[in-house]
Amino acid sequence: MKRLLLPLTLVGLLVPTLASAADEDELESGRVIAVQPRPFHLVHEFTVSAGVLPLDAFYTGFSLGGSYTLHLSDLIAWEAISFHYSANTGTGLEGELARRWSVAPTGDPEVQYLVGSHVILSPMFGKFTLFNRSILEGSTYLGIGGGTIRYSDGFRPQLSIGPGLRIFVGQVVSTRLDIRTTFAPDIPSGLEVVLHVTLSVSFNFGSVRATESFEEEEVDETTGFEALDELYPLSNPEGVRRSPGSTSEEEEK
Repeated sequence: MKRLLLPLTLVGLLVPTLASAADEDELESGRVIAVQPRPFHLVHEFTVSAGVLPLDAFYTGFSLGGSYTLHLSDLIAWEAISFHYSANTGTGLEGELARRWSVAPTGDPEVQYLVGSHVILSPMFGKFTLFNRSILEGSTYLGIGGGTIRYSDGFRPQLSIGPGLRIFVGQVVSTRLDIRTTFAPDIPSGLEVVLHVTLSVSFNFGSVRATESFEEEEVDETTGFEALDELYPLSNPEGVRRSPGSTSEEEEK
């Protein structure tokens, strides 16, 4: 009898544990994850930007410009045109080299303005909290495109790529941070690399995208009693047609 007591005790201890594990598995298998649609519907976006070109050792460019973006869906948009003018200020390196080592370096041409067109891919949208007090909604995106750069010695083609972050203030207004790396070939010198960082304010207009069809909502005016009205026309006051010269008594008959 004592030999059977120990196995039975172990079984009694293991059965509740196994049952609770099975319950947890059932709960996990029945978990539902809901993905909400994006609350903001971007269509025609006009952007005003201010930025900086920080890479060149001899000057720093401060840019001012804007862009227009046509949103085709929540995922894909076309930044049809962007223009940024750069006001450049020297870093003082050239004077320092001349004063210390009597060296007069040949400065590289400076960027005067950039013109481009980009495809914008926005795969991620989410919400996060700010200081656990307010909820911010935003999206990340990637811009890929090209255009031209006006240098102080002429024009050059350019190819640019870079990520961005958008924070929505509402349906109309949002803020953007763009970090784009631009590659401009300079034949025969080589390849110029320009880093352009911008902060922007965007304004959204419109409600129907070019890829969407505007359909008027059909109003269901049926009552559900149409079959009954056909069998008993007098039951529908609107379906009773009075013949000329008929009286109310004849209609009642």
